Amino acid sequence: MKLSLGPIPFLWEKNRISSFYKEIAGTAVSVVYIGEVVCSKRAILGIDMLKTICEMLTDAGKEVVISTFGLMTNHEELEFTEALCKISALVEINNIGILNFCAGKETIAGPHLAIYNAPTAKFFSSIGVKRIVFMPELSRDAIRSISSAVPAVEKEIIAFGNLPLAFSWRCYTARALGMSKSNCAISCIKYPEGMPLETMDRMPVYNINGTQIVSAQKVCMIEEMELLRDMGIGLLRIIPHATATSEIIGIYNSVIEGIIPPSKAVEALRKFAPEGISNGWFYGQPGWEYVGKESAEAYARQTSQPCF
Repeated sequence: MKLSLGPIPFLWEKNRISSFYKEIAGTAVSVVYIGEVVCSKRAILGIDMLKTICEMLTDAGKEVVISTFGLMTNHEELEFTEALCKISALVEINNIGILNFCAGKETIAGPHLAIYNAPTAKFFSSIGVKRIVFMPELSRDAIRSISSAVPAVEKEIIAFGNLPLAFSWRCYTARALGMSKSNCAISCIKYPEGMPLETMDRMPVYNINGTQIVSAQKVCMIEEMELLRDMGIGLLRIIPHATATSEIIGIYNSVIEGIIPPSKAVEALRKFAPEGISNGWFYGQPGWEYVGKESAEAYARQTSQPCF
């Protein structure tokens, strides 16, 4: 089983992004996704700098993937995406319309494509998609069904970090600050981990991330690693963390190499998730819940019982 690093979900300064990827070049991740997924105003690296980072990571032995927008809203975004698809790297498709730019290229179906069932996965397999990144809300049974339907396709799951949940045409951050999307002053740069959003009962549920909503809790699938491997998943995606990405990668790699047990890793990872860890959707529970090992084993026994 290998580790991948997803695209940076929040807006960081350009110099910080550059130094971040230099640090990542020395880590144990095999695949690195780069590029902007949320908002074209945040695509501050530009084509030339993306190419430079791509070359640097490739020289470090990483497979580099260019991630694309989850929501396309204007011609400028289409033109930028078309230019992205001309970079000599794999492309992660997060909006179905982008396939038009990818003839002859290896592509990856990102977590924002609505692949909810086996027939849809088979369609993407039929058009040559190399890898499917499972949507975060899928249950264990759904993932197993989809995975078994396309055995030749690589599979990847988000294993740690704030889960991407939804996009909007409007900008949540700008709205919260009394601004319009067209005159937002790229204010989301003030929130490198997103803007917290709580329920009326003060329960953290979401982080506002510009035009995107992500989970407040960080998904943690490290105790499910063996199960995921048995289901045909070969890549565990880590979402970049504002301060501790390399340390998180190291913990996951230590479990893969058998240096520490998953139970010890869970406790180490909790310190990077102040709002808690979660894996509820995988077990058919509310997404913000965390199902521990004992509860997961009980769930497995229950669901394996024959029906009469």
